[in-house]
Amino acid sequence: MTVADIDSKSDQADLLTEVVEALNMGVAMFDENAVMTYCNAAFRSMENGEVADLLRPGLGWDMMQRELVRRGVIAAPTSERFRIMEAQLGTDVEVPPLDFEMPQGRIVRAHMRQASNNGFILFVRDVTVHRKLAENAHEADELLEKVLEACPASVVMSRVGDGQILYRSPAATELLGTTRHAHEHFASRAERADFVTALLPNGRVDDMTITGLRPDRTRFPSLISARMIDYRGEEVMVSTIVDISKEVALRRTLAEQREKIFQAEKMSALGELLAGVAHELNNPLSVVVGHALMLKEESVDPEILRRVEKISDAAERCTGIVKSFLAMARQQPVQLVPMDLRETIEMAVDALENGADGLATRVEITGDTKLPMIRGDTHQLAQVIINLITNADQAVRDSRTGDLIRLSLSHNEAERTIELVVADNGPGVPNAIQRRIFDPLFTTKAVGSGTGLGLALAHRIIEAHDGQMRIDPDCGTGASFRITLPVTMAETQPRTGEPAVASSRAQSRILVVDDEEEVAALIREILVRDGYSVEAVSSAEAALEKVQTQEYAVILTDLNMPGLGGRGLYEALLRDHPDHARRVGFVTGDTMSPQVRGFLDGVGRPFIEKPIAPSDLRRLTSRMLNMKVQP
Repeated sequence: MTVADIDSKSDQADLLTEVVEALNMGVAMFDENAVMTYCNAAFRSMENGEVADLLRPGLGWDMMQRELVRRGVIAAPTSERFRIMEAQLGTDVEVPPLDFEMPQGRIVRAHMRQASNNGFILFVRDVTVHRKLAENAHEADELLEKVLEACPASVVMSRVGDGQILYRSPAATELLGTTRHAHEHFASRAERADFVTALLPNGRVDDMTITGLRPDRTRFPSLISARMIDYRGEEVMVSTIVDISKEVALRRTLAEQREKIFQAEKMSALGELLAGVAHELNNPLSVVVGHALMLKEESVDPEILRRVEKISDAAERCTGIVKSFLAMARQQPVQLVPMDLRETIEMAVDALENGADGLATRVEITGDTKLPMIRGDTHQLAQVIINLITNADQAVRDSRTGDLIRLSLSHNEAERTIELVVADNGPGVPNAIQRRIFDPLFTTKAVGSGTGLGLALAHRIIEAHDGQMRIDPDCGTGASFRITLPVTMAETQPRTGEPAVASSRAQSRILVVDDEEEVAALIREILVRDGYSVEAVSSAEAALEKVQTQEYAVILTDLNMPGLGGRGLYEALLRDHPDHARRVGFVTGDTMSPQVRGFLDGVGRPFIEKPIAPSDLRRLTSRMLNMKVQP
């Protein structure tokens, strides 16, 4: 070996020493006797300066550890770990690194490696910052995991390519189940395709409406929002799905409420119009109807009788229309009593089948024969049934489609209701117009064949009975109307026969008060024909003068008249002639306003509505005479 070779090796050693000294990692070398032969500056400073005076070549490994423990630089267990590491050197066991805490909270990581001279090399490095970062990252991961576990949002992370789910939050599992692919969350493939198409251009979708699938495969309306991210080199979609079933139901309820308010406003406006029309028609119609019915009763000439019947039928039709107007317009609650619905149905069908026009279509009544009572108005419910049967019969007859109208009754004990289904096998009602079928003045019949009030009035009557009325969707098998009414446990009261009139008709003097002379004359003529003694005056003031000198068994008065009017007449009689006040009945066409209804309900006196039919007038008179003789 030449001097040059020696100098070259010396230079390399110096260079290596310079490199090791420049490292920020502590390095210490020990020989085969575990005696330190070298340590760099970083190693001396790493040991906290308190043992820097010891860290010099010649220091034994055991001595160094005892001094580190004694001076509080490392703990005794750490020293024991160092000894274990040393013992593992030169074996097949991989010597793992050792992390330990030093004064002031510094974390140091130590590595030990076997050296070629049978000694070993100790590497130490400050990993405090790295350890803190790792701990913070771990805490952040734990926090994120807790947030996602508790988050009420349905968060799903899935690959864009095949839709495989990489993560789902518990809320998503509860809502969507444990499917493996995100596309199974969509009830419609077309909706998923539209969603992906909207997501790809900008990597985001906000509040897109879709139909979702629950774990039990039921569908529900939902909103989906998503963002596309890069995760480990793959395009991944992070999405949230929100169940909006309650919101949709709420919007539907609000829409129904708005529709009800709109219908109520229409009915109110219509009521004002109908009230005015009806009021103007009542008096002349009373004259037409009354005289037509009387002519019908006394005529013997067939040709005259035929003409009178035509007049009477037309007048009765006008009367029915006007009374429908009044029923549509008035707002007072119906008077409900326990009644047998099946009996009412049978009565209505019998009336139609035995009427002048009869029925062209066969009618069947099926279902339960023993049903509980309902609370209702027999006449109003009969009107509903007659309207539905008449409409069905006309539809079947005009279309020449079908041959049967079936009325089915059933009792729902759980809901305490009775359901009536009126169905036919005729042409049916198209779905396009079903939403308007109960609107006032809406009709599909030819001009002159219907007023458009029948179904609207029927619907209103059923609602007044706390029931529901609807039409089934058109399936091409005819029209089907469903009526649901609540049952009652109350029993019907036994009907008692009307007592006989104590005095003869000839002894019953009646006073008629009406400012319409023709109406007063009609009432007088009807009652005179029945054998009563009748006087007629045109004002309340004239009636009060009559009462001063004459006693009357019955006083029939209109309400709306100039001067005192019918109300003023009754109040004056109540004050000055209470016996005559108890004999007052009202014949009026104004029973719609709350004021009039409140007055009639308050006084509790009998009344009939115009237009006047002789049978109604006779029934009222007989009733009042019967009341007069009650004890």
